[in-house]
Amino acid sequence: MDLQSVLLCPKTKASKMYYKTKLQMHNFTCFNLGNKDGFCYAWEEHEGSLSSEVFAHLQYKHFESVLDANRNIEKVIIWSDGCGYQNRCCTITNAYLDLAMKHGVTIEQKFLVAGHTQMECDSMHSLIERRTIKDIHTPRDYIVIFETARLHPSPYKVTQLYHSDFMKLSWAYVTKIRPGRKVGDPTVHDLRALQYLADGRIRHKLDFESDWEDLPQRLSIPEEPVHWVPLFPAQLPITLRKYNDLQAMKPVLPKWPTSTTTTSLINRKRVHTAPE
Repeated sequence: MDLQSVLLCPKTKASKMYYKTKLQMHNFTCFNLGNKDGFCYAWEEHEGSLSSEVFAHLQYKHFESVLDANRNIEKVIIWSDGCGYQNRCCTITNAYLDLAMKHGVTIEQKFLVAGHTQMECDSMHSLIERRTIKDIHTPRDYIVIFETARLHPSPYKVTQLYHSDFMKLSWAYVTKIRPGRKVGDPTVHDLRALQYLADGRIRHKLDFESDWEDLPQRLSIPEEPVHWVPLFPAQLPITLRKYNDLQAMKPVLPKWPTSTTTTSLINRKRVHTAPE
């Protein structure tokens, strides 16, 4: 799994757009090595941020759906790069531990070595980028591209997300995942793999060849069941500069029939007055 490079909207060859700030589109991708299924989770910058809570919930919901559809699974192995806020932090750890305990499975999270992070998600990004050469006028154009970027063995499964879809855990089982305690001991960046067990234990490896060792961090168990709570109470604001630039680009975009009812992506009342 991996996050694709930021996609900008609108995107055309019109010179008037060159120096304008544009709306950002994010696409988090997952690839199942077993059946070759590809998944795209897309959202616009005003619907969600790039915080660790966002990625924790995305990964939790994705693998929860996999486990619900395949009740016989006993172990899930996840490969990713070592990006801190996306994959290697206590927020992600809490989500995976909660998932492992609730579904009675073992989850292994493995981090690729820096400089050797080529994975199947990159092929997904490549296919998508080939289709973005043409003009992009609205975020919906990107969704269509994701859905049609691959036809065989099957199209990518695309989910468009909104601010109300993002959640965060109501409790933190652990507050840090450092494998050492003293100065000079290994740090989070030295972790090569994490293992989450159904009994609530977390184990780690500092290299792929070594044996699993318990993570030296105390687990905090709540008195009440852990649940997910809303992360964003409303859409996120954009900067005033971006709002003005988006308005300035409207004359070079296609004009849709006036009878078509559309919902504005930008709410003037929630625009920042600070420059970008």
